[in-house]
Amino acid sequence: MKENIFEIKSGKSHVGYGFLAEGYFLTAVHILSGNDNCFVNINGKIIEFSKVKPAFVGRGNNNDPNFVDIAFFKFNDIEGGLLVSDYTPQKDEVFESICIKKTKDQKTGNSGDESEIELAYSLGEVEGNYFHCKCNRHHGSSGSPLLKDNHVIGIMHGGRKVKELLDEGRLSEKEKDFYSLNDDDILCSFLKIGVFMGLKERIENNY
Repeated sequence: MKENIFEIKSGKSHVGYGFLAEGYFLTAVHILSGNDNCFVNINGKIIEFSKVKPAFVGRGNNNDPNFVDIAFFKFNDIEGGLLVSDYTPQKDEVFESICIKKTKDQKTGNSGDESEIELAYSLGEVEGNYFHCKCNRHHGSSGSPLLKDNHVIGIMHGGRKVKELLDEGRLSEKEKDFYSLNDDDILCSFLKIGVFMGLKERIENNY
């Protein structure tokens, strides 16, 4: 699985993830639009996104639930990847998410980032093109796949603490109680992979 997931960098900084699926390279478009000179190293081949034409790039407002936060590319010499499934999560289902974990070297005191698989607990609700899960998430996890039975069902869009969402009025106390959430829990939003599947079909059939 991890051999199909790749780190996206801007200079020396990690800014997000992308992954191969169904013969395409997928990522969250806000990673590329929010950082300069992004590139990815796929099996030793450096690809600079500013120098390749995307098959599709989403545009819109990040806070709009109908915004399509995805860009995907067709690289002629790169095939294969993960399988996808147009699946709508049910409440309390558990999935796998690739997330960034903050680390600190006990000897040197230097901090860094490390990727690992985290469990994601579905809230069982859909808002526009997105659904939400409770899971660990730090800056730099965007663009990573959410997996069910080794099939991609979503793409990480972003995440916020419950307390922040309450303060902004984007989550109510009633919803917090219904989903049994705590103030420090992180709610992550994932773009439904079915959006990619529909766009891919339109592109490949030229309509």
